Amino acid sequence: MKQIKGIVFDFGGVISAAHDDTFWAKARAVTGWSREEIWAGWRRHRWMLDADFITPQGLYHLIGKDLGNVPDGKTLDLLAEMDYDSWAVPNPETLQWAKELKAAGYKIGILTNMPTSFIPWFNRAAAAFRQLADAEVISGVEHIVKPDPAIYALMAARLDLPAEQLCFFDDMLPNVEAAKNCGWHAAQFSTVSCAQAALAEMV
Repeated sequence: MKQIKGIVFDFGGVISAAHDDTFWAKARAVTGWSREEIWAGWRRHRWMLDADFITPQGLYHLIGKDLGNVPDGKTLDLLAEMDYDSWAVPNPETLQWAKELKAAGYKIGILTNMPTSFIPWFNRAAAAFRQLADAEVISGVEHIVKPDPAIYALMAARLDLPAEQLCFFDDMLPNVEAAKNCGWHAAQFSTVSCAQAALAEMV
C-alpha cells in the first residue's frame, strides 16, 4: 500500500475557483484582446509576475507590446485589478475536503505560483484554508516558479515529508507532471470529486 501523508494544493483554480467568462469579457472590452491572445501572453510572460520580477501592470504591458497595442496606464491598472479579483473567489468544496483530510491526519500544504502583490487577495480568498495548512510555498516570496523542481523540494522540506509521501493537485498539467518527475504522487485538478477519486486510486 502506498503511504501518502501530505496533500498539497495549488491556489488558482483549486483552492480558488477558475476564471469565469466575466473576466475574459471585461478584458476584451477594455483591450480588444481575445482570450487566446491573453493566454498566449500569460504563457510567455506570467512566470515573471509569479516570480515577483514584474508587476501585473508590467505583465499586461508586455502582452500589449507583443500584440502591437500597449494599453495606457489607467487601462493597465484596471487590467491588474480585474486579474487579481478574478482569482480571489474561494472554492468552498476544496476547503471542505481539506478539512476532512486534515481531520483524517494528513498534513496540508499550499504550493502556488503567486506574486507577493497578490497576497492581500490571497488572504481574503484563502484565509480559512491557510489556517489548515502545515506549510506553504509562494513563488513570489521564493523567486522560484512551478514547474521548477526546486519549488517542489522546498515544499517537501517544509512539510518534512519525502516526495513519495506527498500528493499534489494542480489545475495545470505541466505542474502536475513536474511533481511526478520529482517523485510525488500528483493529479490534475478539475473538480473535488475527481480529485477525491484520484487520491483513492493512489492509496
